[in-house]
Amino acid sequence: MSTGLIILIVVVVLVLLVLAAIAARKAKARREVERQRLSEQAGGHRQEADLHASKAQEREQEAREAAERAERERELSQHHGEKADDLEQKL
Repeated sequence: MSTGLIILIVVVVLVLLVLAAIAARKAKARREVERQRLSEQAGGHRQEADLHASKAQEREQEAREAAERAERERELSQHHGEKADDLEQKL
């Protein structure tokens, strides 16, 4: 082979290596951007999940309080019913 051809082959190989390195860097940068985007999206989903969990806890507390109020009103109603029965028997 002639010296010129060997030099040309070496230059072409070097250019291909440089292009491969540039492509690898760009791919890495795209992966990093995608990773950041997914991380932000996951953070948003976490915040939304925390918000829903907080609301669920509030609703559970409200439900417990409503059940307690209903039980007190049932007991009061029963007490008034018994009192009414006692008054009717005295008549």
